[in-house]
Amino acid sequence: MKKLLFLAMILLSISSCGSKSEQEGEESKKMNPNLLPDATGQSGELVIVMNKEKWEGPLGEALKEVFHASVPGLSRTEPSFTTRVIEPFQYNRIFQLSRNVVYITTLDGTTPADKYLQGILPDSFKERIQNEPELFMNTSENQYAKGQKILNLFGKTDQDLINHLKENGAIIRNYFNMAERERLATDIRASVDSRAISDRIKDMFGYYIKIPVGFELATTSDDFMWSRFLPARGPSKNIFVYFKDYESQDEFTHENVIKLRNEVGRKYIYGDPENRESYMITETEFMRPVFRDITFDGKYTVEMRGAWKTNNYSVGGTFISYTFVDEKTNRLYYIEGFIIHPNEEHRELIRQMESILTTFRAVDNPPS
Repeated sequence: MKKLLFLAMILLSISSCGSKSEQEGEESKKMNPNLLPDATGQSGELVIVMNKEKWEGPLGEALKEVFHASVPGLSRTEPSFTTRVIEPFQYNRIFQLSRNVVYITTLDGTTPADKYLQGILPDSFKERIQNEPELFMNTSENQYAKGQKILNLFGKTDQDLINHLKENGAIIRNYFNMAERERLATDIRASVDSRAISDRIKDMFGYYIKIPVGFELATTSDDFMWSRFLPARGPSKNIFVYFKDYESQDEFTHENVIKLRNEVGRKYIYGDPENRESYMITETEFMRPVFRDITFDGKYTVEMRGAWKTNNYSVGGTFISYTFVDEKTNRLYYIEGFIIHPNEEHRELIRQMESILTTFRAVDNPPS
């Protein structure tokens, strides 16, 4: 936490003296963003503007460790982001509209590409980089397109930046992970039918979750709701919410979260509706779920990511879940999004599930 606060202070301290690219981004924000074209590209894509030769060297390897790190909890190896590396001279209008852009600048570079990137930094800012080794990143948005996110990574030398990348990789990834999650949550489309499902859930259980267009209500019980999207072809997307009376902090231990998930799966989620002996369980034999303590809707939350299967191995997939307590109702909530899409990539599908889950809100006065 101290590290996060320290980095936040760094970002604030340099917000008034960033690079020309950052200043242009600030000018864009002063304009009506609706006058800008929409950012382009697919979720999870990054355009990295740098001396391309360095991409094949130590600096590039450090950047790959950050942006190509495996997504935790997936049953197959997938990189955190899909990257496209270009020289600054190639940064034309097509690339300028990209949704996620990263500028890489170090002051010891001598190639034309390095000189170009150094040239967009004000002299006062280059002096700060020379004298304040803790500075290595800043952010801006809407530089050339609406919804665009910009990350500047810089250092006095390549090695200085490499050191920061190795120490702060998770924080750097989180900047774009949060940006993608917020975009997806904003872009969730609802229909008359899906809004009716959200309203029905709110009336029945006392919480709200935005149900996207195409989802149906699969089943409900006194303490459980399952909504799913079942296309004729392609991935099956599923959201479920379970709650119970909160008893103790022990319910947040990793083993107890897995235990709770398995109890819910056995009781409510069948691999085959005609065969109640086929139910969902958590994969723990060949890969363990990945846990993280986070804040969700202002509440302490245990995030879990991992793989699931049916007990008879008929089907499986990946999931993301949040476990937290609503103190007003003394409810322990377990909410999850899971995917069925065999032999295909799940990175962006899980990102979509994460975004839907973030729309969850408890209602102050739920039905009794």
